[in-house]
Amino acid sequence: MQQTALNLTAIAIFTITLSSLVGPFLHISPLVPTVTTIGLMGLLGIDTLTWQNRGISIFLDLLSGQEHRRRIIHHEAGHFLIAYLLHIPIADYSLSALEAWRKGQLGLGGIILDQETLQKTEVKELPITLERLSTVWMAGIAAEQIVYNKAEGGEGDRQQLYAALQLSGSDKSTYPVKERFAILQAKTLLQKYPQAYQTLVELMERREPVHLCYKALNLLTQQS
Repeated sequence: MQQTALNLTAIAIFTITLSSLVGPFLHISPLVPTVTTIGLMGLLGIDTLTWQNRGISIFLDLLSGQEHRRRIIHHEAGHFLIAYLLHIPIADYSLSALEAWRKGQLGLGGIILDQETLQKTEVKELPITLERLSTVWMAGIAAEQIVYNKAEGGEGDRQQLYAALQLSGSDKSTYPVKERFAILQAKTLLQKYPQAYQTLVELMERREPVHLCYKALNLLTQQS
């Protein structure tokens, strides 16, 4: 999202610069682009430093089309199902920065894991927990690749994975290999439970609460 903010800033500056050039021909005061530039840059700075670009994300959410929103649901449903299958507890989810803000959640939306439970992980269980979390983080990319043949989202997921691998002391040269392995594991599980995944997509599209999603998954995965 930081790259998105930079792109929007560049576009805004270009637009304002262009308006300052054509302004005299349209009898627009030179103060207008100047004041607009100062105001816009100030808002972008506040949003970046205080809200971690959440304001821009909310703005983009409001402009996004139905197909983009459907892609997000498929992405997040991938995270949800894999977390469920690997026994990583889910506290809540939101499908946009606006929904996250309304729920008082930090971040820009997505699956919220139960941090309290994860913090109780014993030291001897950390390697297997990291492997499971890696698969959960890469599950959104895996889901998009299955449904759309390529992933557009997931950069934040990849950053989470790499940060965790760095903390674990993994050699940086192994990051891409571990990323691909996690995606492969996620794909294998998603393709094993297609009905559960599709049902979860529909439930999340209706914004059904986590406990109802769990109830449906309990039934569908036991049948597989």
